[in-house]
Amino acid sequence: MSKDSNSSPDVMPVPQSNEIHPRGLLEAISYIDQNFANELGGCIIKARFLTTKQRLEFMEVGFRSSFASGIVSALLTPVAIGVIEQYIPMFGDSSPTFFDKFSAFLLALGFSLGYAIFMAKASTCFIGEYTRAMVLNLLGGMVFGAIVKAVLAFIAFHFLYFKIFTDKNVLWAVGKLYYAKTSPSTVASIYYWVQGFKGIFLISAYFVLVSTAVFIIIPIVAMLVAWQRNRKLIAAGVVHVDTDNF
Repeated sequence: MSKDSNSSPDVMPVPQSNEIHPRGLLEAISYIDQNFANELGGCIIKARFLTTKQRLEFMEVGFRSSFASGIVSALLTPVAIGVIEQYIPMFGDSSPTFFDKFSAFLLALGFSLGYAIFMAKASTCFIGEYTRAMVLNLLGGMVFGAIVKAVLAFIAFHFLYFKIFTDKNVLWAVGKLYYAKTSPSTVASIYYWVQGFKGIFLISAYFVLVSTAVFIIIPIVAMLVAWQRNRKLIAAGVVHVDTDNF
């Protein structure tokens, strides 16, 4: 389609047969990338063509991917902090080096950080109403999934510390080792190790909150930067969209 610089942009309705239905994160981002390229080429689609069902599907994809990745990171957090606090040997060494501690830190935060950067890239791929609606719903689901994960992990770690690894329970469990003819010195070592390690759960609980905040902030900041980029592109006349929404 051709248009002069003073005409309104083309508005392209989406045929029913070409409706998008993302089933996974990569597919959702692919739809966003494709429509972002169309908008840069001048094919502007109104946000109302993204149906309620499709919006919920984008939110579902964001929630599922964020929640699943967050649970994996939350489970690895006590292990990573245990390495840093020298309760768990890293690469067979009970005295971890700086590289060992850095590797443990990446184990706890690397997956979420990589996912956040991946989402940050997707958060910049919008300029018109249609892609912006996709990005907002995908991010909305992602943020909700991350918050649910953080709350569940926070409660679970506190539950482990205050209800499972109590002094009474630890003494009972360690006492059972005598039935396996374990030496008193070994039993005492295990007892003191468990008593020291259980504090890791409290550290992990707050670490998950901090990492979740970072996980959420990165793509949101990227989207705000993209918003400013779009305003400059529109003001310069590089792209033509409905400026009422900017």
